[in-house]
Amino acid sequence: MFNFLKKKKVKNLVIECDTDMVSINKKSLTFPTDYDTLITILGKPSREITRSNNYMIWDAHGVFCGYTDGDNILSINIYQNKKDKSEYNTKKQFNGKLFLNNEEITNNEFGKIPLGKIAIHRLGSENEIRFGFSLGVNRDYKDS
Repeated sequence: MFNFLKKKKVKNLVIECDTDMVSINKKSLTFPTDYDTLITILGKPSREITRSNNYMIWDAHGVFCGYTDGDNILSINIYQNKKDKSEYNTKKQFNGKLFLNNEEITNNEFGKIPLGKIAIHRLGSENEIRFGFSLGVNRDYKDS
């Protein structure tokens, strides 16, 4: 009866990147970002863990975020491989799409893709299978 009051759940994520911009399902995201912005874009996390850092996990999307300051979140991690068995890995793997300059990036190997103010980094060391990717602040970026 009150279906119009229900918040729509985000299904498959489409992450689009270009030099200085990221959008998730057409919602703009800049890094560093904050806790409330991630909840607005991804919905309420399915799990939150507090240890020496804080962690937000969206199991249905394959998205994980670790942070010390909720107002200065530097990146999000997207898991594409279940070989990482830690409690921080998501229960489901990312099954959305990642685009860089309108071209889809598949689960093939890649290292670091520096864009501008943001970068895409592989998760997992160079000699192992890639677990997924991290999307966030490019620490090598220099404002000209």
